[in-house]
Order: sequence, then structure tokens, then C-alpha cells
Amino acid sequence: MSRTEEAASAVQRALLACVGPGAAEQISLAQARLAWQEVVESAGLQGGGMSSRLISVVNGTAQVEASEPILAQELNLRGEALANAVNRRMAGRPGATMVIGRVAVSVARSGGGRSL
Repeated sequence: MSRTEEAASAVQRALLACVGPGAAEQISLAQARLAWQEVVESAGLQGGGMSSRLISVVNGTAQVEASEPILAQELNLRGEALANAVNRRMAGRPGATMVIGRVAVSVARSGGGRSL
């Protein structure tokens, strides 16, 4: 184990000790969200006013929100490849225990849920 991996592992243990049992899931979700962002950016699926974000992972299904319908369609078409890429990206990262089997995409509501 490298010094960086040892340090990351020590930080993870300290967080778990301080925050409690829910911390492991939050760390894993944070790793999955980071990996999602890295994968969609490297695939050219971010920018030009379009974006997506991983909301949660439930029973192996990544719940993703896309800013535009056309992006949601593209994410659905590439869902299996994106899930595999995210899993590869997370491999070996401290605390990254989630495995994504499929991607479910929804389109974000415009207006941020505000009412008149």
C-alpha cells in the first residue's frame, strides 16, 4: 500500500469513527458522484449548458438527473457503458464500495421547483 493509500485509509477510518455508521455510505456515494462527473466529462457529455448529476445509488441503480431531455436520451443510450466506466473509475478508491449495474435518468425540472 502506498503512502497516499495509507493516508486515505486513515482519513476514512477517522471519519467513520467520528461520524458514525452512516458515514461509510456517504463516503461511497461521494466517490460514486465524483466518478460520475469524471466519466461524463471525459465522454464529452458536459458543457454547452448541459449537465448531469448522480443523485443516489439504490440496489445497484444509479439515479441520475440530466439538465436537458436530449442529454437524458444520450445518457440512457450509453447507460451500460457509463455504469461500467464509473465502476472502473471507482475501483481501488478508499470507501468506494458501491457498484452500479444500471443507470436510470430523469430530466431536472426547470425553475428549481419554485411556485408563483
